[in-house]
Amino acid sequence: MKIGYMGTPEISAELLKALIQAGYEIKYVISNPDRPKGRSGTPQPSPVSQAALEAGLPLLRPEKPAEILDEIRNTEVDAVIVFAYGSILPEGFLSLGKIGIFNLHASLLPELRGASPIQSAILQGLTTTGWSFQFVSQKMDCGNVVAEKSLPIDPEETALELTEKMLPAGIQLVLDTLPRLEELAPRATAQDESKATYCRKILPEHSYLDWKQSPLHLHNQIRGMNPRPTARTVLVEGDRGDDPGQAGRLFKIYRSKLLSAEQLQTLQDEKQLMAAAPGDLLSFRLDGSPALLVVTGNNQALQILSLQPQNKKQMDAVSFLNGHKVGSGQRFVIPAEI
Repeated sequence: MKIGYMGTPEISAELLKALIQAGYEIKYVISNPDRPKGRSGTPQPSPVSQAALEAGLPLLRPEKPAEILDEIRNTEVDAVIVFAYGSILPEGFLSLGKIGIFNLHASLLPELRGASPIQSAILQGLTTTGWSFQFVSQKMDCGNVVAEKSLPIDPEETALELTEKMLPAGIQLVLDTLPRLEELAPRATAQDESKATYCRKILPEHSYLDWKQSPLHLHNQIRGMNPRPTARTVLVEGDRGDDPGQAGRLFKIYRSKLLSAEQLQTLQDEKQLMAAAPGDLLSFRLDGSPALLVVTGNNQALQILSLQPQNKKQMDAVSFLNGHKVGSGQRFVIPAEI
């Protein structure tokens, strides 16, 4: 089978390498242009470009896909596979490939169409996600689904861990589907528009923690933002009546843990939460060990396991407590400009 391939980041490079290893004839690879990287600012090829160069494959790196449409139209391929390319494809691309042009998307469509399906599955507290191998359509992620694979989400998994778990299954889905693609493509299933949900591109400003939310909401946000852009908050000290936008120290929060019903009851029995407000820091002993807790909405609390104070290295909460005395009036807030 002759294939055209379009992609950019490392996860897409892994699929390209698997297709090469499986013996598919890759007629061309399309990726984003080289971008400045590192302190030197020297343009570097994307991971997909690098994989294509190492394999000696024809490589195109247009600023806009339309620039190379006429060129690839004249290259005969059975199918074009798109995985995390990162640019909107012009309508002319929909006619590429003898069988068609297909996209690998990291959700069970029509759920979580858009730019951040893995992160958003965690942010929304889903317990199941998966992959969809679908026709590329003019509307984003709306094409008919050729094949899919579902996967569970562990309640403690971060976005990075879920991505690493999902990637082999996504690659295998493509490898299992391609030999039967000519048979399966005409039987592809239309998506149910009434069940469609969408996810946005995750930006740094979405990462600030609002401690008035429930512990579960905050826990999912911390997981979904790990490793990028990383959940964050600002530590301020003083009376709660002070301006919450006052200068404070930025903290990144990497991992958290929900309290058990018994642990929460112990906190409430000892009246630790009675005089506290959302964002207040508490130093408490859980199961005989020091624990860093943050008061949340609903008169509850969330345990912080790993964090990074501004200008310091990431550390576990016990190390933080060893070097930082948690006292009255210390609280996490959202900076005023967010």
